[in-house]
Amino acid sequence: MKKSLLLFAILYLGLNGFSQQSSLPNGNFESWWQKPNWGYWEPNGGFFHTLNILDTVPTSAGVTVYRSSDTAHGGNYSARCITRLMVIAYPLVVTIPGVIGTLNINWVKSAAVLGEKFNWTTKPERFQGWYQSYPLNGDSTGAIILLSKWNTGTHKRDTIAYNRLVFKSVVNSWTQFDAAITYRNNTTMPDSITVLLLSCAGYDAANMMGSVGQPGSQAYFDDVTITNVAGIEYVFHPSVDVKISPNPASSFINVKLDKVMKDGSIEIYDGQGRETGQFTMTDISGQINVSNLSPGVYYYRFRNSGEVVNTGSFVISR
Repeated sequence: MKKSLLLFAILYLGLNGFSQQSSLPNGNFESWWQKPNWGYWEPNGGFFHTLNILDTVPTSAGVTVYRSSDTAHGGNYSARCITRLMVIAYPLVVTIPGVIGTLNINWVKSAAVLGEKFNWTTKPERFQGWYQSYPLNGDSTGAIILLSKWNTGTHKRDTIAYNRLVFKSVVNSWTQFDAAITYRNNTTMPDSITVLLLSCAGYDAANMMGSVGQPGSQAYFDDVTITNVAGIEYVFHPSVDVKISPNPASSFINVKLDKVMKDGSIEIYDGQGRETGQFTMTDISGQINVSNLSPGVYYYRFRNSGEVVNTGSFVISR
């Protein structure tokens, strides 16, 4: 039981402490980085990705997702997706939909690798977001959420929940989509989440060469979230590795980093989101006295020069 608590207890640390509702990391699309020497933009946060890397291969222009400052539901930016044709080798021309989501490219199979680890302790109830839609010639845009779990017996993924939302008409003002997540299995906790936001609902992730749609169809997305999950604003790809031992702990914890921080600090919170201590970490390792903490699950947030670079949890047991 204690091991399960350690494995699944996840921290949400926002401006107001803990919350029972958590947005998807960078689901407001406010944070982006620019690919050096290529000029296209990619979302930050480690959760959402695009197929813009196709622009680096010697074919037609492959940028299908843009950081848009022209319109946004909230903040300064939204994600603009556009369907394009790519000339692979004449006369082979394939449809590449604008897609932003939990995907990466498998170059060997010409397919997308879908999903990110599901890091919440409860299952989401609703899939929400805001969109504008500009499909052409009978095309449609869309949004997909898929929750799954690896089956060790069949060596395949079992679908726990699935929703596919299709937007068939032009929607030229910000409009909310809000769907109750449809569960096929209400008793199993998912271990993977897939979210896809598409300018072309005919996207084929298993074979990108098989996608269908109209070039020029566009969609904008902003403020995409899942609701009623207990979890963290999660650092999906931490820039600093933090190891806590022993875990469970009794009177102290050892903190070990994979590199020295010039201005490192660790904050510890209890299950109600109250800060129980803050400690400076300027060496690669240190020890923290936790003998004053009551038994239970605690959470840490590690900062370097003020930036959150890792989050996690540990257990106090006596």
